[in-house]
Amino acid sequence: MDYTNPNGSATVSIFLRKYPATASLDQRLGSLLVNPGGPGGSGSSTVEALGEYISTMLDGRYDIIGFDPRAVNLTGPSTACHDIEYKFAHRAYQANLQGALFPHVDEATEAAHVAKLSAIQLSHHKACIARGNYDMLRNSGTVAVAKDMERIVQALGEDGLNYLGYSYGTILGATFAAIRPNLVKRMVLDGVSDAEAYFSDVSQWGRAGMQDSHKTFAGFISTCIEAGPTQCALAVGKDNKTETTEGLTKRLDMLYAKLGKEPLIVEDSLTGPGIVQGHNVQLAVFSFMYFPNTWPELAQGLALLEQGDGRDFYPSVNALIYGTFPEPYTENVFNRSMQRFPGSTRESVYPILCGDSPQLNMTNQEYADYFHEMGRLGPGGEQLSLIVGGCRGWSFRATERYTGPWEVEKGLNKTKFPILFVSLDADPITPLASAVKMSKGFGAESATLLIQRGFGHSS
Repeated sequence: MDYTNPNGSATVSIFLRKYPATASLDQRLGSLLVNPGGPGGSGSSTVEALGEYISTMLDGRYDIIGFDPRAVNLTGPSTACHDIEYKFAHRAYQANLQGALFPHVDEATEAAHVAKLSAIQLSHHKACIARGNYDMLRNSGTVAVAKDMERIVQALGEDGLNYLGYSYGTILGATFAAIRPNLVKRMVLDGVSDAEAYFSDVSQWGRAGMQDSHKTFAGFISTCIEAGPTQCALAVGKDNKTETTEGLTKRLDMLYAKLGKEPLIVEDSLTGPGIVQGHNVQLAVFSFMYFPNTWPELAQGLALLEQGDGRDFYPSVNALIYGTFPEPYTENVFNRSMQRFPGSTRESVYPILCGDSPQLNMTNQEYADYFHEMGRLGPGGEQLSLIVGGCRGWSFRATERYTGPWEVEKGLNKTKFPILFVSLDADPITPLASAVKMSKGFGAESATLLIQRGFGHSS
């Protein structure tokens, strides 16, 4: 479990899932490990859902292997802060009701809002202190997972790592390349996050992520208008005239303000009754920016909200909070939520993200200021602030953290094969600037950058 203590007896069981190569034996190139991001994304679930797609992209020449990193999904032991997932889901529900500090929160109640939100977030940390598995909480960091990948490669009998990582998975891949450069074979890092900021200051990592979010949101607005009302329900206004960029942006701001002051009551939906608040809508808009193919669905939901109908939108909000879109009750209602190690999946972001970074000390006022700063940096910045803020006071530091170097000029070693960094030029959470920085840091002999024009998160 703890690579710094080779004589320790505790172990970790890594759960893997494989989509076998389909090419003829003489065309096969070994195994490809996949990480979908997060932190907290399940590689095994990714292969279950997308293994065939990834294999097809690669002409079936690799065994596609998804593994669950420490503290994630079916890899165990669990971090054990909550013995059943319902307990964590309930805390997530409380946080969702309170929500991110949003511009439409009245200044007079801002301090009380942040204080309550802080208490809700701290309750998870307190649960981990009270009943968590301290060994796992301190040994679920990125460096430990990178070393697990080395062990997987060894177990497969291969002479190096082939790897495809998205978003946070680019941090994991870059970390592996930094500490095991001689084992890098074919590595593609898509949707590149700033690994240096991630390990040095989680609040700065949040700031770095917002650099292109304005571009993505502008793309949603402009492509909606260009597509017209048959493909985008927001493309025309109440007078049936084609919207302008300014007009549509104003409509969304008005919707945020309206729901910020008075939530929309949803009498029934796929997930039951509830309310839709302004910060819920902002979270959904920010999340939908990742996937342009979902923008027509988003526009339809927003148009219905304008009309006072939240039945279709409310389940989408719950899916963002709880991690899975609910199936009709005639289907398997448990889906993948009942895991072998209960609670591990939804707890995973904290021991990984927070444990990898130095202690984040923010007063409630500083937290409020951070919300406002992130909101100015880009649309949806308040929602990323909510994730970063979950690290406030987190006391479980990763046993091993990589703090550099991140540049060849400062001692970063050349990789066995060059890394391919891939970035869109309008990504809402992993901006092009991060890809440029990371690829330059590894140097021309170890990295190449492929830039794709377009909107969304990763290519």
